[in-house]
Amino acid sequence: MKKNILEFLQDNSEKYISGTYISKKLGISRSAVWKQIRQLRQLGYQITARPNCGYRLDKEPDLLNSNLLKNRLINYYEVLDSTNLIARRLAEEGCPPYTTVIAEEQLQGRGRLGRDWFSPSNSGLWFTIVLRPEMISPAAAAPVTLVTAATLASSLNHSYGLAIKIKWPNDLLLGGKKFGGILSEVKGEPDRVEYLVIGTGLNINQASSDFPPELKNKATSLMAESGRFFERTDLFLSLWNDLCGAYEIFFREGFTPFRDQLLAFNNFINHKVTISWPGGSVKGLVLDLDQDGSLLIKDGQGDIIKIYYGEIT
Repeated sequence: MKKNILEFLQDNSEKYISGTYISKKLGISRSAVWKQIRQLRQLGYQITARPNCGYRLDKEPDLLNSNLLKNRLINYYEVLDSTNLIARRLAEEGCPPYTTVIAEEQLQGRGRLGRDWFSPSNSGLWFTIVLRPEMISPAAAAPVTLVTAATLASSLNHSYGLAIKIKWPNDLLLGGKKFGGILSEVKGEPDRVEYLVIGTGLNINQASSDFPPELKNKATSLMAESGRFFERTDLFLSLWNDLCGAYEIFFREGFTPFRDQLLAFNNFINHKVTISWPGGSVKGLVLDLDQDGSLLIKDGQGDIIKIYYGEIT
């Protein structure tokens, strides 16, 4: 019903169409028409209502084109709690590799260390890909987060010339602010991965004013930094294809083919940092990125330490 009403408004976008006319055409009450109009407004459609005239569609939101996402591996949702949660459920049910969950909006988007991820409707790309590598250990699969970061940065830089930086291991930065993050989760045994889910959140078309006060000095978007509007469906499909190809290479050849890519976008080599993890931390100078994706840190005593995970500042 909502789709039918939207089509009426789209076909008459430069004039008002009365609620009585819509109700007669669809065989529903005028109150039912109003309820559907209200729901369309909640989805971001700007609809003017004028007494004795009816309704007029003034502006449509930037919605992902679900018709272009009808690949059998891509599961599209308008709203859900978390794409990672749905992807994990599908993985438990035996979905094929590269099954993907994408949503217009997440109500409980998550980042690393249990942090919330601000993921409002009609503005970003929130998606998770399920991977089922054959005969690989969790330790060998760990650099998949870095592979994802390197691939996204390389693809966006190549297509749009954006000066992206990667904050090890999972943040994407523009102008010193975060616009993207990656949350990887694994299920398996010590010697074998059953499946991985790789969640990606990218701020695309938000204006600076769209971010809540606590994020204004930390977060940004592609549009806020570049001044251009991005067609999210085309962008997603391009990134999805690049990521699927990158994962194929990673599971066949390991992290080495991606090391130079990641180094080209790094913001950590030759920087003094603190790396923290539950129960500990280390301070030192980042010397290099090892072949397995770990950081080589020279601490205050001059010792070289390999760091495989943690929060870097």
